[in-house]
Amino acid sequence: MTKQKNSRRRGNDLLDSLYNATIKLTDTVKLTNLTFQQIAEEANTSRAVLYRRWTTPFELLQEIYNYKAKELFDGSFFDKLKDNGSLRSDFLQLLTLFQNTYKKIGAEIINNYYFLRTQDSDNSQETEMHKNAVEKYLRTMERILQNAETRGEKIKKVHHVTLMLPFDLIRTENLIRPENINKNRLATMVEEVLLPVFTE
Repeated sequence: MTKQKNSRRRGNDLLDSLYNATIKLTDTVKLTNLTFQQIAEEANTSRAVLYRRWTTPFELLQEIYNYKAKELFDGSFFDKLKDNGSLRSDFLQLLTLFQNTYKKIGAEIINNYYFLRTQDSDNSQETEMHKNAVEKYLRTMERILQNAETRGEKIKKVHHVTLMLPFDLIRTENLIRPENINKNRLATMVEEVLLPVFTE
């Protein structure tokens, strides 16, 4: 007997079922090959339900990963940052907090999000959350470096592109060698990469 489609679900209940069905499918289907038909069948609903909210599976995936990765992008973990007495300690704290948040959300969620960003060549699907995250990350780095200067540490003047280095570095580590990230690896990243770039 063909399973009857459940069209009575509404609101968050329906949304959760669509999110969960989509995430489940990404275990076996390439993101670029995912279709509304597959999602509808997995969620036991109709394609019309999907088309009423999203134009393409890409838009649905963006929404899912924005929702799942919100804690990383809203920068709430920055509130835990404190002045630790040295730039080395401040950088180590920053990377540790970032990595803890990354692990809490899950590498698959974050990596899929960044994969989707590479498919958006004209940035037409970039969300305000992502744009605001960059500004928060930059302001946080400026504060960390200003604290170091106030303590008397000699800090280089760098472009804002360089200010994103700690975040770009740890994201790259999570993409290509996540199994190596531990306290020693984070300390090496600070001592061998970040300190030489930002201090004289």
